[in-house]
Amino acid sequence: MGFPKLSIKGIVINVIISMIVLSALAAVLVSIPGIDTILLGLAPELSTLLGKELIFALVLIAGFVVINVMVFVVKAKMSGGKEVNFAELSDEEIAGLRGGKRVPKIEPDETAEEHEVKGFTDEVGKTKEGKALARKKSSKGKREILPTRVSKFDELIRNKGLERGSTVLLSGGAGTGKTTFCMQSIYHAAMNGEKVIYISLEEEVDKLKQHMMNNFNWDFEKLEREGKAAIMKYDPLEIARSVEAVIVSAKEKLEIDFEEFNLPFEPDRIVIDSLSALSIAFGSTENYRRYIRYLFEKLESYNSINIVLAETEQNPKTYSRAGIEEFLADGVIVLYNIQSNNNRENAIEILKLRTSKHVKKIVPFEIGADGLEIYPDQEIFRNV
Repeated sequence: MGFPKLSIKGIVINVIISMIVLSALAAVLVSIPGIDTILLGLAPELSTLLGKELIFALVLIAGFVVINVMVFVVKAKMSGGKEVNFAELSDEEIAGLRGGKRVPKIEPDETAEEHEVKGFTDEVGKTKEGKALARKKSSKGKREILPTRVSKFDELIRNKGLERGSTVLLSGGAGTGKTTFCMQSIYHAAMNGEKVIYISLEEEVDKLKQHMMNNFNWDFEKLEREGKAAIMKYDPLEIARSVEAVIVSAKEKLEIDFEEFNLPFEPDRIVIDSLSALSIAFGSTENYRRYIRYLFEKLESYNSINIVLAETEQNPKTYSRAGIEEFLADGVIVLYNIQSNNNRENAIEILKLRTSKHVKKIVPFEIGADGLEIYPDQEIFRNV
């Protein structure tokens, strides 16, 4: 039979109760005529050796032990003979305690029928606390995988997509298809029920949407009207000035709260195009690096899949201007425009991906009427 685990609070309560009970017992014993003669008569040898005061003390101590043993036995019986283990508090429960509220741990009865448990679970899932706990549980356990939805790119990844909360750096030279890759991903994601955000730090929003409509028939205007997509433009110079002003005014602080992007809804995937424009806007490389660390942490907190773009040389040895983005990112995807004699061919490579195993080869692709068309089973320059 298991016994309840001890706690400081429980021990203190048991001691106090025992002292009260034993004090009352001692008062009753003392009031009984001839009680000292009776006790000393039960143990004459001890009375000679220890004296009656110590005998009384030993009786009280024995009573204390007996009472506490009885308390623990009763508690064990009440727990059904099972060891009592206390569940670790979740972050929501801790926050509730700090705010003066206790978020109860809700569980169906163990004897409930299967359909009753399912109904109970569905009902709890509709509550605010239930939804919050579900989101936290999914973020602590195995995170949801979302397909990129770009041609056959997901065939290059064992998990068949990217993990929520991950940030991937998409690097490549001019004209390699970085913007098309991202717009293709978010368009098909929105068409499949996701909410998507594209943050442009370079191209004007209207021009970008028009290009996507003319080249690929991707109607982002319609998706925005339906509340499934948001294409936003931010000035990288304004971001840089704001960040550097905050850093100067809070230079003594270890942590700095930068102004966040004002997102219209909670997204399933975010694209930022591009970090290169942002890095040029900063006067200090150190300030840019500091902001990028903050930005990557912020993106992770959205529980979306995030793709950030970076301009590189056509055949890069580093995959970002500052050289730190590829180390902060959970993954690095590189787009190439490879030349061989008089021919050029587009190719894609997963250079790094922390969340899954992946194909380690440079794979050819083409940009056609439907966007990127990736050929995982082919080799580059196969027709040369």
